[in-house]
Amino acid sequence: MPVANAHSHQTTTHARRVRSIRSLRRGDIVEARSGGTTYFRGEVQDTAPGLSTVWIRDESTGLRTAASMDDFTLWKE
Repeated sequence: MPVANAHSHQTTTHARRVRSIRSLRRGDIVEARSGGTTYFRGEVQDTAPGLSTVWIRDESTGLRTAASMDDFTLWKE
């Protein structure tokens, strides 16, 4: 679930919604959004399709963050 103190980014308007983790590859640029707010944006580091989870290297903090499709919608540039 998104944390209350998460930083907000400006969303990318030309991004396409990711319907399956299997469509993502290392190096893809994605945004993790919830409720119209972008919580994380950055490069895909790893994926776990069985867990519906992607690990993103957040471009604003440099931190590696797990984002689950149970908690976020994912958008790919």
